[in-house]
Amino acid sequence: MPTPAEKTVASRTKLISKSTFNNYDACLNPYVGCEFGCSYCYVRFFIKDPNKEWGEFVRVRMHMEDKLPKELQKGYLRFDDGTETYTDPETGEIKKRKKKKDFLINETRLVIGTMTDPYQPAEKKYKITRKALEILTDPKKPQFAKVGIFTRSPLVLNDLDLIKKLPNARVHFTITPYPPEVLRVIEPYASKTSRRWQVVQKLKEAGIRTHVNISPVMPIISEGFTEEFVNRLVDLDIDEYFVDPMQPYSDSFEAFKESCKSLEGVEWHQIEQTMLDKEKYLDWKMDFFTEWNEIRRKIQHKVPEQLPIWSDHENKVWIDMRTGQQMSKRKYGDDL
Repeated sequence: MPTPAEKTVASRTKLISKSTFNNYDACLNPYVGCEFGCSYCYVRFFIKDPNKEWGEFVRVRMHMEDKLPKELQKGYLRFDDGTETYTDPETGEIKKRKKKKDFLINETRLVIGTMTDPYQPAEKKYKITRKALEILTDPKKPQFAKVGIFTRSPLVLNDLDLIKKLPNARVHFTITPYPPEVLRVIEPYASKTSRRWQVVQKLKEAGIRTHVNISPVMPIISEGFTEEFVNRLVDLDIDEYFVDPMQPYSDSFEAFKESCKSLEGVEWHQIEQTMLDKEKYLDWKMDFFTEWNEIRRKIQHKVPEQLPIWSDHENKVWIDMRTGQQMSKRKYGDDL
């Protein structure tokens, strides 16, 4: 087990920013960095520390209680929205400047946890996420149109009382289809797969809209879990789920490889050959998609409203696996 991450106080920067997630407008991250330190995490590209590796540092946004109410008090959020050209009145020169756009909070979709897990181990002590939820559910504060939470942690269950009060709340919960020996080295602080299934069951029992991210799937390592996962998703009546193939970005792919290469029984050479060859990887993904869909079709009738989604990264689209049709990324989940 690695050494716990170093905890420091984050700078008092803006808490709510524009979201890059397609179906959310704004995002909130209670921590900077993530102690789970998953080797495949895309965030390692964007958040770095000069002295610590990804997963070894966590900056705690201790200013949540003080600053979040101030960011909400106007009833709207202002974000950069591309650029525009203008004529300098003094020189007549054509210049560019950032364009701003205002979002009324009651029309804005907020997501928590785009760059960190809001329920990582640090939350046990600091409870910054809980403080954010207390503010977001305060009836005296402006209310968002929708609030989603991304996590892989059982600690989310500690806040069921508040999550149920969020407008159009949903939890996006990640369960990774890998053998336990692989999970231990790529996400050593995350809970076991069996525990994660228990969590999504409790979320559903609490009446919370529950979305499961089957992510990231990859050749060989994920192949033995398809039938088990499809059946569990159906038995638990999960509202929707993503099947999300891993993208072999250089930093995360190398970190994943470094973690797994010493494990017995992990055919890393074959995995690498497939994933780094574009045509081979496309073929594998098509085969995996077909296998998943064949198993799903046999039991989908038990949960006809369940939405299974395939992430097609090559074409940057989401596919409704029931129909094979492309979905609207921007409006996904707004009608549920």
